[in-house]
Amino acid sequence: MIENFDYLRSLIVPITEKFLAAKHNLFLVGGVVRDALVNEKMVSPDLDLTTDATPDQIRALVEPLADAVWLQGEKFGTIGLSFRDLRMEITTHRSESYISSSRKPSVIFSLNIEDDLSRRDFTINAMAIEADNGNFLDPFNGKSDLENRVLKTPLDPYESFNDDPLRMLRAARFIARYDLAPVQEIIDTAKELAERILIVSPERIREELFKLLSLHNPQKGFEFLEEIDLLKKVFPFDISSNIKILDKTFSVLKPNDPVMRLSVLVNGVSRKEISKFVKNLRMSKDEMRKIESIAVFLNKVSEGPKSKKWSHEEIRRLIDLTNWGVHDSISLIEASDLNKADFLYSLDELSSLEDLTSFESVLTSQEVMELLDLNPGPVVGEILTWLKEIRLKEGLITSDEAKTRVLNKWSE
Repeated sequence: MIENFDYLRSLIVPITEKFLAAKHNLFLVGGVVRDALVNEKMVSPDLDLTTDATPDQIRALVEPLADAVWLQGEKFGTIGLSFRDLRMEITTHRSESYISSSRKPSVIFSLNIEDDLSRRDFTINAMAIEADNGNFLDPFNGKSDLENRVLKTPLDPYESFNDDPLRMLRAARFIARYDLAPVQEIIDTAKELAERILIVSPERIREELFKLLSLHNPQKGFEFLEEIDLLKKVFPFDISSNIKILDKTFSVLKPNDPVMRLSVLVNGVSRKEISKFVKNLRMSKDEMRKIESIAVFLNKVSEGPKSKKWSHEEIRRLIDLTNWGVHDSISLIEASDLNKADFLYSLDELSSLEDLTSFESVLTSQEVMELLDLNPGPVVGEILTWLKEIRLKEGLITSDEAKTRVLNKWSE
C-alpha cells in the first residue's frame, strides 16, 4: 500500500512543488487512492486531486507545467490537464448539492479537506493522500469498509443521494466491482429516492450505465438496481426476464463492448421502444445503429426461417445486418439464451462453404469506373449495391464473373 502511495506521489512531484511554493495543499483523492489500496491499475493512472487553491489559482499554477489544460469543469472548481503521460483533474475543496429540479450541481468551495471528503459518494472514495508527505487521510473509515466489503456513505445516505441522485446508480458499479454489500440504510434510502434519478442528465446516466456494463461481471450491480426499483427508472420498459440470464450474458460477451451487452439486455423490446430509449440517453449514431441492428437480428433469429430450414440467403442477410461476423453472431445468440440450434447449425454449415467476413461487392468502385469508363457518381454506387445483392442471394462470385455481369447489364 505504502509503495503504491509513494509511486503515485512520485508522478506529480513538480506539480506538488508548485502548490507547496504557493502555500497551497494538494491531495490525491478518490478512486486512485481506493485502487492503490487494492493494488489496482498502478501504471499511468488517471489522477484526481483536490486543493484549497481556487480554480484561477490552480490554472495559474499548472499552466507552466502542463502539456495541455482544459477548462470545461472550471465553474464547478475543476481544472483538467495532461502532464507527461498522465491525465489529471485538480479540484478546489468543495461541497455540492442539487436543488430539487436541477440537473447540475450548485458548488460551494471549502478550505478544508475533511469537508471535501465528507461530500464524496461513498466511504471507499472518501480517502486522500497528502501529496507532499504521503499522509493517509481516512476520516470515514473507507479502508476498513473496503476490507470488509461494505458500502456506506460518509454522510447520511439521504443527504448523499439527494445531493447527487446518480450516486444510486454509481453504487451498483461499486457493489459489482468490489463485491460489496450495501448497508440496509443505503437500500432503504435509494428506494425512497429512486424517482429522483430523473433529474440527472441523460449523458451522465449513459456514462455510468456503460461503466457498469464494462465490468467483468456487473450482475450484482443490476440485482441491486432491481432491488431499489431504479432499474425501471433507467429502462422505461420491462427487462426483468433478461436480468435472470445475466450470468450467461456477461460470461459470453466481453466487457470491453458495453453497447453489445446493452443490446442483449433490451432483447425482446420493440424496435420503436429501443429507438426512443437510445435517443433519450443521447447515444451516438453509431451506438444507436448497433443496438437497433442487434435488436432486429435477435428478433429475426427468434422468429425462425421463412420455411422449414434457414436458407443460405437468410443466413447471409442476418450476418450482414450486424456486420459483426460469425463469431459475434453466435455470441449474441448464446448470450440472449435463444435456443436456436437450427440457426447455429445452418450458420456453421454455410461458414464451412464460404467466407462470411464481408458481403460487399467483389469489385471496387475504381474497378467499376474503369470497366464502364464512368466518372464518380450515383451510378457507381448503384452498381456496387447491385453486386452486393448478388453476393447476398447467391454467395461468392469471382471478380471475372462480376465484371461479366456488370458489362451485360450496364454497358449500354
